[in-house]
Amino acid sequence: MEAIVSDKQCGYYVKLVTFILGLGMKVLHTYFEQNILNAKDHLEFYMFLDENKHNLFHECYPRVECCKCSQNYHAPPSKKGGLTKNQFMLLFEFGPLIEISHYKTGNHNEITKECLCRIMAKRSNDVDCMDITLMYAIIQSCCFKNSAVIHGNPRCIEVIKETRNFLAHIPNACISKSEFDTRFAETEQAILEIGSSLGNYFAKKNKKKVEAFKANELSIEAINKIIETNVDEIIKEKLRTIIEDQRKCIVQIKDEIIDHLKKYKDELSIDIQKLRFEITQSAFCSTEEGVNKSAGTVSQINVAAGGPDVQVTESDNNVRKCRVEWRLETPNTWNLPEIKETLEKFSSLLRQWFEIEFVYVGSLVLSTLVNKNVLDNPDQMRTSIQLFLEKVVELCNIDADVPTVIKVDLIIKLDELVYRDIRKESAELDLEMGVTVAGNYKSSFLNINFQFSFKSFSFYCHINLNSGITVIEKYKDVI
Repeated sequence: MEAIVSDKQCGYYVKLVTFILGLGMKVLHTYFEQNILNAKDHLEFYMFLDENKHNLFHECYPRVECCKCSQNYHAPPSKKGGLTKNQFMLLFEFGPLIEISHYKTGNHNEITKECLCRIMAKRSNDVDCMDITLMYAIIQSCCFKNSAVIHGNPRCIEVIKETRNFLAHIPNACISKSEFDTRFAETEQAILEIGSSLGNYFAKKNKKKVEAFKANELSIEAINKIIETNVDEIIKEKLRTIIEDQRKCIVQIKDEIIDHLKKYKDELSIDIQKLRFEITQSAFCSTEEGVNKSAGTVSQINVAAGGPDVQVTESDNNVRKCRVEWRLETPNTWNLPEIKETLEKFSSLLRQWFEIEFVYVGSLVLSTLVNKNVLDNPDQMRTSIQLFLEKVVELCNIDADVPTVIKVDLIIKLDELVYRDIRKESAELDLEMGVTVAGNYKSSFLNINFQFSFKSFSFYCHINLNSGITVIEKYKDVI
């Protein structure tokens, strides 16, 4: 249970981080460009930095005099400025000394006076070089401390910065749901308010994007894009760690799927009077779409629910079950519509072995559920198969005196097995983020895709927090 809680909390963390570093920073960069650069003579970013380099220099070096200080600068009482040296060097570069008298060093070669004339803003920079921390420091130094009037509520930028700082400095990339709800609501309001200062059209588009973000699931692709395009190194490193954890999770899940595939491969023959059922058991994971693709005519045949007799009780929900599909190559003499009707009508009599969900006709295809403990016991599985078929033959009045061989493909769908396991371990799967997959594995709160081959098949695997593991068999020969 603890692993489930941890994984959900990691999901809340990533959701909030991607909201700020993705949509949030796009809004902030637009805000800076429109309300600060364009508010004054439509400045380029580097021009703005050059105009304000005196203030920014002393935000980084508050106790170092510069060649402009004698005219209009008074050293602040604090020894700590608002910019780090790395931040300053991201914005500016140092050229050769122009005036020797503008530069002085102390007894230990420390700089006591700097020549501001040789410091130039980097022409290659644009507003997207700033993370929220650097942007806030620049606005503080160049606007607020100079009492400059800018459109929009500056407090909103501070709210986003505070949330970012909180996320950057928590030791493990996890936050509680209550913390997530509170901080997401505050950050959302701040981003919407900043957007409203950029005009009605931008505000409407921004609100739609926020709503879309809240409704959509996260993906590794989205996180990778954040890592590639963002400059917040502290947060990016945390996201890289999460991505690596997901990669390890994929390897573990893939290995488990292959183990299941090896385990559930069996062949047996069952004789009922003169009928012989030659059964091939195999196991793979698939979605309903994958079944349609692999079953040939199934996508074109009639389908009916298992009838009123098939009801899943509350006690059944506490039993781990797996979906098993039966594909029978039936002889032409069998009346399939009548068999279908009978199986639907008397499905409750078969339920002790396999619970019928659907009956398809075209050939005869049954979708059933079986308890996981039956699958784990090969002898019990064979017994259940035999008793199930005997009852089907009896109920459907199938002529067993005519020698007939019926080939049966019995397909165990491991995605349902894994999914039912998860439901047994936790009743909280309906939460938006974070579930465990198959025992001790942590699945992502994200969408994960990978491919692998096993024997003569190639598989595509998609992991989703709401649907468990999905594997679509591609029927690609591997020689």
